[in-house]
Amino acid sequence: MKPLKVAIVDDHILFAKALKTLVSGFEDTYVVFVAKNGREFVEYLKSGHEQPDVVLLDVRMPIMNGLSTMAWIKDNCPEINVIAITMEDDEETISNMIFFGCKGYLLKDVEPTQLNASIVRASKGEFVYNEIVDRDLRKKALNGISEEKETEISNHRKFQLKPTDQEFLNYLCGTDLGYKEIADRMNLSPKTIENRRAELFRKLGVSSRVGAVIYVMKHNLIIQS
Repeated sequence: MKPLKVAIVDDHILFAKALKTLVSGFEDTYVVFVAKNGREFVEYLKSGHEQPDVVLLDVRMPIMNGLSTMAWIKDNCPEINVIAITMEDDEETISNMIFFGCKGYLLKDVEPTQLNASIVRASKGEFVYNEIVDRDLRKKALNGISEEKETEISNHRKFQLKPTDQEFLNYLCGTDLGYKEIADRMNLSPKTIENRRAELFRKLGVSSRVGAVIYVMKHNLIIQS
């Protein structure tokens, strides 16, 4: 296998150094660059240096955080595969990172073997998430839904979405607005939005905002502006 090039973007110097040592010890993997924030990494890419196959990206950083960095990568270097490796496990943060194209989302206490496997999978363009993000996908697998059947179901669900469902989905998966802010934008009460969220999750077969974002990405559900 061709050696995988990895970059690390994390403002915690001790953690970044330890992560570099760990990743460098993986078979056929080496670290090409370590940055303290997103701006350093962007400048590295703009300078024409060796482009990594996988980036291990922290979310909370000064100067240029993970979300801004992820958005820049999506617009300028979409071929780079990114894994967020962070302490942030809230739904809004996860869904935002996933929406901007993050291939993986792992917490910093991830086991080395899982991190190694995740880097390899992400380098191939596969999605890799920890149990927090993956619960909806695991639920489908445990229910024995085949890929063909799931595609059939998803296509059917697309046509069942009402215009108001689509509008809500736009806000849900295409913005970082909270539910109260979405209610204000749609001129609806928070209670109505809560009911609409429950109904939409039921239609999509998911149980969280993260699951909805993954569903939109997995099934190429284009969000119209």
